[in-house]
Amino acid sequence: MLATAEIMASTESFLDARATRDPDYRGENAALRLLAEEIAHNPETVLHRLCEQVLDVCGAESAGVSLLLNSGADADFYWPAIAGAWAAFEGGGMPRSASPCGIVLEADSSLIFHDVEIHFPAAAVGSPRIAEILLAPFRVDGEPIGTVWAIIHSDVKRFDSEDRRLLESLARFAGAAYQTTQANKAARDARAQLSLVNHELAHRLKNMLAMIMAVASQTLKDVTEREAVEAFKDRLQALGAAHDILVDQSWVAAPMRIIAESVIGQLGVAERVTINGPDVTLGPRAALSLSLMLHELATNAIKYGALSVPDGRIEFGWVIDDALESRLIGHWNERGGPLVKPPERKGFGSRLIGMGLIGRGSVKLDFRTEGLSAEFEAPLRLAQEMGREENLRGS
Repeated sequence: MLATAEIMASTESFLDARATRDPDYRGENAALRLLAEEIAHNPETVLHRLCEQVLDVCGAESAGVSLLLNSGADADFYWPAIAGAWAAFEGGGMPRSASPCGIVLEADSSLIFHDVEIHFPAAAVGSPRIAEILLAPFRVDGEPIGTVWAIIHSDVKRFDSEDRRLLESLARFAGAAYQTTQANKAARDARAQLSLVNHELAHRLKNMLAMIMAVASQTLKDVTEREAVEAFKDRLQALGAAHDILVDQSWVAAPMRIIAESVIGQLGVAERVTINGPDVTLGPRAALSLSLMLHELATNAIKYGALSVPDGRIEFGWVIDDALESRLIGHWNERGGPLVKPPERKGFGSRLIGMGLIGRGSVKLDFRTEGLSAEFEAPLRLAQEMGREENLRGS
């Protein structure tokens, strides 16, 4: 096995003894521009584009990328991209101990190898044979994780100092691009995993809500006030529906319109309720609060208000008021129903309505002759945030 110091010295000796051409900045810039375009449009194929550019600017006959699959002396190199005469070997690999790439990583320096088959017999399986190979470290976040290499199979040329400079330049640029690509892939994978976890949690919550419903039904089966029992069940269903919407949005935000349509639709009165308002998303806390609040308003309307008679109608809408700070203002207006009056006592449903979107009230009820009117408002920022208690206390 070659010693690292020995091959480093021989590389410098080879390059010092060879005439080198003038710097090819034009070819280098053209190659970097093509790599940049590949990153912008097809980041997954940037390593293949890198190999093609190495063939071009270095005059190589094969070019490739070797990446470590794991760490340690017994790690393996994987070849994710190869161009030129060795293209058929793409997807293969070689143990670190049997590859010149291992010495390059140990030296963290560009190296040239001759007589590769003698020192690394595993490379002898490749055809055409290697007359000379130039390798540069492929770094991600400053750490070498593989190599970029160029091979000459014939006697058409030998690599010079300019080839080394160009190979290192392309490797640096592609390494930064690869790091970004891998970070984006990791983010996509994390989002996919989060979505999977969210749906699994949603499934378990549904089972839990169903169990609570069953336990409540058995526990409260002898309660004479059936209206209260049914109201409890309906509120659980409203919570479950709101949770489903949040899960579909990765528990980040839920569209206000979809929440309203879901609540009203579950009660079977969608054709008698007009919903109007700009596109607004609510954070989890406000989404659950709105779902319960609309459920109580609509249920009361069915029992006592506009929806208790055939000609009754309801308009539910919202606006964003930017006068002082962006505030979300919602309106619930009933018309065409019986004469309404304030309840003699406030039950749990009234308290749910009175809590508003963020648990701080800001709800006005007007028992008008033509029907109930409700107005609620909250700072848009608070209605859209994730609902962390520390944020609410600090606002």
